[in-house]
Amino acid sequence: MECSWEGFLDIIGLNQDIRQKAELKTLIEFPLAEPKTDLLISLFEYIKCIFGSGKCTILWWYEPNSINGKSISNPYTEVISKDDLKFLQDKWHRIAGDYILFLPEEFNPNVDTNDEEDFIGVCLTKYSQLLLKTPDANEVLYLRINE
Repeated sequence: MECSWEGFLDIIGLNQDIRQKAELKTLIEFPLAEPKTDLLISLFEYIKCIFGSGKCTILWWYEPNSINGKSISNPYTEVISKDDLKFLQDKWHRIAGDYILFLPEEFNPNVDTNDEEDFIGVCLTKYSQLLLKTPDANEVLYLRINE
C-alpha cells in the first residue's frame, strides 16, 4: 500500500546513511480509526511474522508534564499478546491523537531523548523494524531499515 506518511522518515532523527536505507509503508488501515477485533487480530499476525513472537511491547505517550517550561511526556510500556485485544482497544481509544509503538517483546526502554519522533527513530535504528499506530489512528505503519 502507498501511504502519505513518507515524510515522516525525515522527522524521526535518522542520520543520512540510515535514512537512505529506511522504508515505510502502511500495513493496515483502520476505517474511521476504529480498532475492530478482526483488524487487531490481523495486526497480531503481522507482529508474529515481524518479531517472531505472538507477544510484543507496546509503548505510548500521554499526560505530558512540564519541566522548566519544556513540555515532556513519559512513555509507558506493556507487553501484550492477542489475548489482550480489549486492553489494546481501550488504549487505542484513550490515547487518540498519539502514537502507539509496537516493538519486540524484549524492548529496552532506556532511550535518551524526550522527543517522541526522535525516540521512534532511535527504536527503528536499534531494532531495524517497528510498527506504529498513527496519531489519527487510521493506520498502522511498518517502518524498516533495509540491509
